[in-house]
Amino acid sequence: MSDEIEKKRQQKVANFKINFDENEVFDLPQNEDITSSSQSSESEGAVFGDNSELENVTDISSGEESLKEYPSDRRSVRKRHRLANKRRRKKAKSNKIVFRVVWITMVILVSILFGEYLMIGINDLLAVGREEEKSVSVTISESDNIDKITDMLYDKGIIKNKLFFKLYAVVTKSTSGFTRGTFDVSTNKDYQALINYLQSDMNRTDVVTIRFTEGMNVPEYAKLLEKNNVCNAEDFEKACKSSMFDEDYDFIKSIPNAQKRYYKLEGYLFPDTYDFYVGEDIDSVIRKFLANYRRKVYQTKTRVKGFDKKVTIAQRAESMGMTMEDILTLASLIQAEAANERDMYMISSVLYNRLSTLDNDGVNWYGESGLSKLQLDSTLFYPYSTQADVPVSIRNTYVSDYSTYDYDGLPAGPICNPSLAAIEAAVSPNDTNYFYFCHKAATDDEEAVAYYAVTYNEHINNQYAAGLLS
Repeated sequence: MSDEIEKKRQQKVANFKINFDENEVFDLPQNEDITSSSQSSESEGAVFGDNSELENVTDISSGEESLKEYPSDRRSVRKRHRLANKRRRKKAKSNKIVFRVVWITMVILVSILFGEYLMIGINDLLAVGREEEKSVSVTISESDNIDKITDMLYDKGIIKNKLFFKLYAVVTKSTSGFTRGTFDVSTNKDYQALINYLQSDMNRTDVVTIRFTEGMNVPEYAKLLEKNNVCNAEDFEKACKSSMFDEDYDFIKSIPNAQKRYYKLEGYLFPDTYDFYVGEDIDSVIRKFLANYRRKVYQTKTRVKGFDKKVTIAQRAESMGMTMEDILTLASLIQAEAANERDMYMISSVLYNRLSTLDNDGVNWYGESGLSKLQLDSTLFYPYSTQADVPVSIRNTYVSDYSTYDYDGLPAGPICNPSLAAIEAAVSPNDTNYFYFCHKAATDDEEAVAYYAVTYNEHINNQYAAGLLS
C-alpha cells in the first residue's frame, strides 16, 4: 500500500517540473491591458519631460502579471538635480549678497540723515548757531497750548526745530505751565532757559503801574483797573463782596458784620502804587492789596510814645480797646473829611468825642444832645461818591445804610480805603473838647481852612466864616 502511495507522489512532482533549454525563449503572452498601461506610462514620461526610457518587467507573483515603471538612467537624473540645486544655491547666495549691500546702504543713509537731524536738533536745543542775539516780543494767551506756542516761537525765529522743541517739552514734562502775557524773548536762549522764562510772571513786559490815591472806594478801584485792562470792573466788585479770602486772611475772616456791608473788602485795599499784568487774575490783584494792608497794619512795628517797645498799629488799637475794624472805619471817615494830615488828628478827636456820648444818649458834658449821630456828608450817598453818581431812578430818594445823619455811631464799615496817615490819626487822636468842625473850601490860591467848635453856636459862627452860610 505504501509503495502505491509513493508512486503517486513522485508522479505529481514529475508533472510540475519544467525544463528550459539554454536556447529556448520564454514568450510572455501579449495582453491589451499591459500594452495600454505601457503606453500610458510612456505618455506620462513624455508629459513630465524627463525623456527617460522605461522597461517592462514581468512580475510573476501568485500567477498574475503587472508592469512597473523605473527611470532608465538614475545617474543622469541625480546629476541634473545636483546641478539645479547648485544653481539655486549660487543664485540665493548672490541675492543674499545684494540684499545685504542694499540693507547696509540704507542703514548708512538713514544713520547719516538721522545723525544730521539729531545734530541740528541738539544745536537748536543748546542755542548753537542761532542768529545774532536780538529780542523778540511774544504774547501768550490763556488758551494757547504747546502746539501754538511752538509754532509761534518758530515763526518768530526763536527756535529752529519745532518737532525737537515739542519732544523736549514732552520729555521734561513742560508742555503746560506757560504764563499768559507778553514777553521780550532773547533769541540766544536754550530750550530749558526759554521754557523757564516763559513760565514766570517776573519776565512779563505787559505790566501796568497804577496809583490808587487815598480815599478811593471799591467802585473807583474797579473802574481804574478796567481802564488799564487789568481786570473786569464788575468781576472785581463781586470779588470784593465775597468771602473767598477768609481762609488766607484772618483780619478779613474776623469781620463781625460782613453781611451789612456794601463791600466786605472796603477799607482793606490799601492805597498805594502797584504793578499789575494786563489780564491779571482778580484773585492775584486783590491779594496784592490785602498783603500790603497786612504788612502795614499787622507786621510793621514803630516806636510810639507810651510804649516800651516797637508796636504795630493793630497792637496800638488793641491797647485802646478798639478793634481794627472800628479803627479802619473811623480812619475812612477821617480820610474823607480831612483837609490835610494835620486836620486828620483834629477831626479824629471830634469823632471820638461824639462817640463818647453814645453811652449817654448822645448828650455831651455841655448838655448838648444829638451828638451820637456823627453827621458826616461823606456818608450820605455811599457806596456812591456823590449824589450825581447815584442811578437816576433812585437819585432823589436814595438813603445810604451808612448815613451818619440817620444812624448813630459808626457806619457798618469803611466808606473808602484810608491812607496810613488816616489810620495813624484814628489810633492817635488829638486831645480836645471839640464836637464840631467845618471847612472853607480850597481855591487855586489858598488851601482849605478848617474850623473847630465846642458848642453848636460856635459851629454856626464857623460856618458863616467858612462861607457855608450867608
